[in-house]
Amino acid sequence: MKYLKIILASAVGLASASVITLAHDGATGMVMQRMEAMKEISNSMKSISAMVKGEAAFDGAVVEASASVIAEHAKHMPHMFPEGSLDKPTEALPVIWTQWDRFTEIASGLNTDALALAEAAKTASSAKDILPQLGAVGKSCKACHQDYRLAK
Repeated sequence: MKYLKIILASAVGLASASVITLAHDGATGMVMQRMEAMKEISNSMKSISAMVKGEAAFDGAVVEASASVIAEHAKHMPHMFPEGSLDKPTEALPVIWTQWDRFTEIASGLNTDALALAEAAKTASSAKDILPQLGAVGKSCKACHQDYRLAK
């Protein structure tokens, strides 16, 4: 059953990829790749948040799979930002490359936090069991977006 849920979560991710392509119209190359990765991270956070808010039933396997998606993207985040990759419609700010060490530190922290969330989900019986780890993931996202993403 656990593997079925992971497969279903993956299928949803693939299905949303076609929607992502439309949402990031005009993006190409690395900018498109990172926008897709960020959308997958966002979708993973939304899935977990729905459980925390009581909008969806808690499912530790889904939380674990979602957190693993976040961790995997975080691990590769620095490679998704080659210097000068500012082609429109990127939301990345040039300060990323002048504060590269801090940027990569935040990405590494996100990876660590997401792995901790995935681990906590393995034994969690309710959403409240993962709140500290989810909070840490959220703080990492906010730290990066606050300084390195174009304000919406």
